[in-house]
Amino acid sequence: MQKGFEDGLKTSFVESFGESCRTAAEGSGASADLAVKVCKCTADELIKKYSASELIGLSPEMAAPVMKVCAAKSGLPV
Repeated sequence: MQKGFEDGLKTSFVESFGESCRTAAEGSGASADLAVKVCKCTADELIKKYSASELIGLSPEMAAPVMKVCAAKSGLPV
């Protein structure tokens, strides 16, 4: 039961994080394609790195290093 709950929470996190990340990135001038790529990479890496309970309290300071790595992988200057 716990694993199902954690998996569901992580799936929900990926969807909500991805949506807010893409909105912010596109609002800052990134292309839609690039925003999707960087935000998906970031969400995927965050769920590998943090537990479901840590994701609930995720701070920008926790996400920023992961996002920088994903942005660099996508060819953005960091």
